[in-house]
Amino acid sequence: MAGAVTAVQGVAATAVTAPAAVNGNGGAVSGAPSFADWLGQALDALAAVTNQADAAAAVYAAGGPVTLDQVMVAEQQATLAVDFAVTVRDRALNAYQTIMNMQI
Repeated sequence: MAGAVTAVQGVAATAVTAPAAVNGNGGAVSGAPSFADWLGQALDALAAVTNQADAAAAVYAAGGPVTLDQVMVAEQQATLAVDFAVTVRDRALNAYQTIMNMQI
């Protein structure tokens, strides 16, 4: 259960971390993650949260040592993580469309 909380916090933390540092020449600083790496890590964290919720539900359904409240908390955390990812996607898409509609 604590792993699900950590994964949700990981998704939120990667969302506010700068994707990469840029040097004076416009290139990425060595050692800094690329945007693709950052996005991949965020999506991996999201997948981990949803997989943990699914696993908790499966263990509960099989009569395992998981209580209903733990399943509901895990499912709610997964829902919040997905909602957060959808909101970030919507805002990024809106920003892209705004930039593409600008006249030069």
